[in-house]
Amino acid sequence: MKKTICMLLTIILALALAGCGAGGGTGDTDKADGGRQTASAYLDQDGTCIEVTADLTGGWSVEFARGAVYLYDSEITENKESTAMLITLDKDVYEEDMDEAMGDNNHKEADGGVYYTGSGNEGSYLTSLNDSAYVLITAPDQASMEDIVARFTLALD
Repeated sequence: MKKTICMLLTIILALALAGCGAGGGTGDTDKADGGRQTASAYLDQDGTCIEVTADLTGGWSVEFARGAVYLYDSEITENKESTAMLITLDKDVYEEDMDEAMGDNNHKEADGGVYYTGSGNEGSYLTSLNDSAYVLITAPDQASMEDIVARFTLALD
């Protein structure tokens, strides 16, 4: 009897872990969107909760950390660098970064935010949600910034 209960608990645990998706948060496959795989989590920013959903279609992975999201272009492995990082910002930092963005001769306003070349020559995207939550997305590869930003859906909770 104990073996049967242990076996059932093991199966339930394995199914629960398989349903969680890569990197934490909640994994989901949206049937209405052609089987697109997503993972979502809430990031708290000074009492404002931002729901971040990452599109994982095509083998991408995501890792949610306190105030940050790390996006990988494949499976997460030890010593693998993330392809992009999303962080929440305080309003003061957002305003300083916005000044830097607008000072970049190659900045581009699109998708509700500003694309620009950040420090270290990395691709950057800066946006605010209803002037109450502030987000910066960075990636070493500037050429793919719009594709990376398109993988994230941001909403206030």
